[in-house]
Amino acid sequence: MQKRKMILLCACALLLFVCIVQAITKNKNTVRVFTLKEEPDSILIENGSESVSLVKNGEDWFVGKDGKYAANKANVDSVLNAVKSVKVLDKVGSASNEASKIRYDLTDGKKITVRAYVSGKEVRKLTVGKASATGSQGYILIDDSSDVYLASGNLNSTFSKSQADLRSNSIWSIEKNTIGSVSIKKADGTEWKVSRSGQSENIEWKIDGHGIVTGEVDGQKAESWFGEFAALSASSWYADDATPDGTYLLTCEVEAGGKTVALDLFQTKEEKDDQQAEYCASSTESPYTFALASYSAKKFLKNPDELLK
Repeated sequence: MQKRKMILLCACALLLFVCIVQAITKNKNTVRVFTLKEEPDSILIENGSESVSLVKNGEDWFVGKDGKYAANKANVDSVLNAVKSVKVLDKVGSASNEASKIRYDLTDGKKITVRAYVSGKEVRKLTVGKASATGSQGYILIDDSSDVYLASGNLNSTFSKSQADLRSNSIWSIEKNTIGSVSIKKADGTEWKVSRSGQSENIEWKIDGHGIVTGEVDGQKAESWFGEFAALSASSWYADDATPDGTYLLTCEVEAGGKTVALDLFQTKEEKDDQQAEYCASSTESPYTFALASYSAKKFLKNPDELLK
C-alpha cells in the first residue's frame, strides 16, 4: 500500500512538472526586434509597377529619380523608423509554402518590397504583405529569410506611399516676426503695399500705393494677415515642364529678413454655385508650377481696405 502511494505521488509530481514546463513554453515571449546598426542613406520602395526612391543628401531627404524633389519629413521619418526597427510578434508561416504567400499577400503584384542601403550596400530588405484583421499589425518577410512574421504596426500602410505622398508640398517657410512688408501688384494695374517697422509695442504700420483708399492700418488685422504668409504649401504639383495656365491675377512679394520671396497667382477655374474657384501659381522659391488651394489663395486676394481701422 505504501509503495502504491509513492508511485501515485511521483506520478503527480511528474504531471505537475510537465504542466509547469508547458505553461512556461506557452507563455514564452516570442517578441523580437530587428534593429539596424547603421543609418540608411537611401531607400527603394517597389509597389507593383511603381518604384519610389528616397535619397539622403546632407541632413535632408529627397524623393524621385536622381533625388530631384524635396521630401516630406514626417512621411520619410515614418518610413525610415519602420525600416530601422522591426518588431515581430510571432512566426506564422513560411514563404516556401505558396499557400502562405497567397494567404498573407506576399505574392508578386501584391507585396511591397523595401530595400535600405548604406553607401550603396543593401542593409535591410522587407517584403511586406497585408495588414492583419485588426489593422494594427502586418505580415512580412525580413531580409532573405523565408519565415513569415506577424509584425507590430500596419507596415503595408506605412510603405504604400507614392512619390506624390513622399514629396514635400512646402513652397516657403518664413519666421513671421521677420516679415517687413507685403506688396500686391494686380493685373489691372492696382498696386499696394503694407509695411511695418519697429519692434514690440513700438511697431508702426504703413499702407501705400495707388488705386486704393489710403488710411490708418489696423495693427491687429495687419499682423494677422502677415502671419498668413509665414508658410505656403502647394495642394498638388503640375508636371515638371508645365507653365502656369488660366487667368493671371497678381504678383505678390513678401520681404522678410532682407530676402524677398515672390509668387504669381493665376485662376484656372471660376467660382460657380457651390464649387470653389481653383488656382495655380509659380514662385521664386520653386522651379515647378503648382496648384494652390482656394483657402490659401485668399490671403493674396485680400482687399486693402479690410486692413484699415
